[in-house]
Amino acid sequence: MQDDDEILDAYESELGATTSPNRRPGRGFLIVTVAILLGGILLVVEIFSNRPLVSSIGHAQNDLRAARALALGVESQSGTFDGADASGLGAADHTRRYLGSDQPSLGVGQVSVFASGISWAAAVAVRPGACFYIFEEVGRPTRYGGGDVCTGRAALAANADAW
Repeated sequence: MQDDDEILDAYESELGATTSPNRRPGRGFLIVTVAILLGGILLVVEIFSNRPLVSSIGHAQNDLRAARALALGVESQSGTFDGADASGLGAADHTRRYLGSDQPSLGVGQVSVFASGISWAAAVAVRPGACFYIFEEVGRPTRYGGGDVCTGRAALAANADAW
């Protein structure tokens, strides 16, 4: 009869013969660690590559809010948005370029404006094919929107409560 040590030695020799000599301990841990590390690096790269877009969105919304404030000032003084067109807003604000209702905004800092009586709308391009809208009508809440045509006239279609 075999004692405990002999049984363990036989088991270890049998088990040792079936394992591959090329197998390294901890290999699975290494694979998982490398995969998580590469995923983290990819995530950081994506975050920083999209940062300029986030900045452009904020800048475009700021341009629209500033133009809206000026237009509401004109409307409160005169009772109409007629003076809040591109030339009227351009005379009051020299930090942005104001364009006519059918001239497209090509980027942040350029605001295409529509002004007529009780309606006022503006559009600013965030990037080619992506535009933010804001629309004011006397006696109605401010409307927001977006689209691919970046003109003040197109901003009349804004129909959302927020961006």
